[in-house]
Amino acid sequence: MEKLFRDVEYFISQASNSTQSEFELDFVDIIEVYDTNTTKLITEDSKELIIYWYTDGYYQGYQVIYETSQMEQHAANVNRVINILREIKVDGETMQYILEKVGMEDQMLRQLVMSQPIEEVRYMFEEREELEEFNKK
Repeated sequence: MEKLFRDVEYFISQASNSTQSEFELDFVDIIEVYDTNTTKLITEDSKELIIYWYTDGYYQGYQVIYETSQMEQHAANVNRVINILREIKVDGETMQYILEKVGMEDQMLRQLVMSQPIEEVRYMFEEREELEEFNKK
């Protein structure tokens, strides 16, 4: 069976012929973000597509955002990796091992610490200090 190439026009056609809930059920495996009146996905031609819906659930319009970041340039591969991780039900230790093997553990730590609410970071730091004190005993 030949794989269909799903570009922006394909998804616009599908959205304009269905309601928001029907569209989201049909494409649940590739939708990035669900919202009350929007659906965001990455097309196979690596474009970010935001579909807008009226409050009654019918198609209103769309916006295409062209990629600029490295992650967006590799969106198809990133999505494949995410799907594989979901399939194997990756756990924390395995994810840490993967990050170590690709040399990203320090960068990931920094990004996560810098992006989390400061109270959460403080809580985790205090928890780590308590663990260190416990291990000294």
